[in-house]
Amino acid sequence: HAWGRNNEGQLGGGVGLAVDVYAMESLPSPIEGNLEGRQVTRIAAGHSHAAAVTSAGELFTWGMNVDHEPKLENSLLHTKIIDVACGQNYTLALDEEGRVYSLGKGKTGVLGLASTKMTTQPLLVEGIPTGEKVVSMSAGWSHVACTTTSTA
Repeated sequence: HAWGRNNEGQLGGGVGLAVDVYAMESLPSPIEGNLEGRQVTRIAAGHSHAAAVTSAGELFTWGMNVDHEPKLENSLLHTKIIDVACGQNYTLALDEEGRVYSLGKGKTGVLGLASTKMTTQPLLVEGIPTGEKVVSMSAGWSHVACTTTSTA
């Protein structure tokens, strides 16, 4: 369920293309669409978007005036996602191997891709040393923090 401001489809209610700048839900309402019938194990909310991970390790994202109901991130079906975090306008996904993927607006370098460009497809975060895996992560408004452990 989701509630609050919904000016960019961040509640996942499938409002179509017409999003009212003043739209809001003051009571919890179901997140519709592709999540129905799936067991959600993790969910995160950002400024104008949200994301969820299912028990099957699938990542769904919605909002930011792009998708108004949950969209499966097909490019990550090769791996099992176990955690998700949302920042201002970006999403991080952690897989079971300790790799982090990012997508969204990279304005402040938050995507970890050595650029400030936007990406609509999840990409593997660069720069985490070989021999280390991420065990936890947190998405701030315009920065990211994570902890790692040695795999050696």
